[in-house]
Amino acid sequence: ALAAPLWALAGTAALLGALLLPGVAGGWYAVGAAALYALCAGRALAAAPRRPFDWLLPPLFRAGEYLTVLILAADGGVNGALPAAFCLVAASAYHHYDTVYRLRGGAGAPPRWLVQATGGHEGRVLVVTAVAALWAAGAGLTAALSVLAGGLALLVLGESIRFWISSQAPAVHDETGEPA
Repeated sequence: ALAAPLWALAGTAALLGALLLPGVAGGWYAVGAAALYALCAGRALAAAPRRPFDWLLPPLFRAGEYLTVLILAADGGVNGALPAAFCLVAASAYHHYDTVYRLRGGAGAPPRWLVQATGGHEGRVLVVTAVAALWAAGAGLTAALSVLAGGLALLVLGESIRFWISSQAPAVHDETGEPA
């Protein structure tokens, strides 16, 4: 019953632990830690999340993704990287918020193409760590994070707006989640 959350915890802890070691963030060891995170996440999600403690998976993955982006931007020390990282985290958080409200309304998850186009949390973590390794302490980090944030925001906002103004959208009260 605890296998999936333990895999998620192991991957998240390994990634964040590695990034907090001196000299790892912004280097190629961070990319290796991100690959380990992606493997652990894949193992955690190999079975449908229906067991008692599987509710822990999303918060663990969110912590891993958001903190990775912010740690790498802060560690880079590049002017403008941290605001760009916050924009990327905000776009990702909006996508997660939209997904939760679709599920609460009974409309199901966002389309598969959107998940694939955004790379999933594992893909975004891998891309951000690779970008940080390529442009460690360079202005390219800010530009890359800005482009990633803008692209993700356009994708998720565009699809979200399309869904919520369509007839597929459920009528759900914001506060209670009850059908309107």
